Amino acid sequence: MLFLIIKLLMLALSYKLYLMKKEPYFSALLFSIPLAIVGLIMGHTFMGVFVGSAILFALAFVCFVLMSKLPTGMPEYSVLAVTAIIVAFVI
Repeated sequence: MLFLIIKLLMLALSYKLYLMKKEPYFSALLFSIPLAIVGLIMGHTFMGVFVGSAILFALAFVCFVLMSKLPTGMPEYSVLAVTAIIVAFVI
C-alpha cells in the first residue's frame, strides 16, 4: 500500500516537472529512479527492481511523449489517468 502511494505521488511530481520543462525523458527518469531506490530499500531483489523500474520508465516515457503530441486539456488528462490506473492496478 505504501509503495502504491509513493508511485502515484512520484507520477504527480513528474507530471509537474513535465508541465514546467516539457521534456519527457527527464520526467520519466524522475518517476522511475526514486521508485527503484525505494524498492531496494524495501528489500526487493536487484533484478526485480531493475525490471520493474525499466517497465515504469518505459510507461512514463510513452505517457509523456503522448502528452506532448496531444493538445492540452482533456486528452492530456485522460492519458495521465490511464497511466495512473495502469501504475496502480497492473504494475
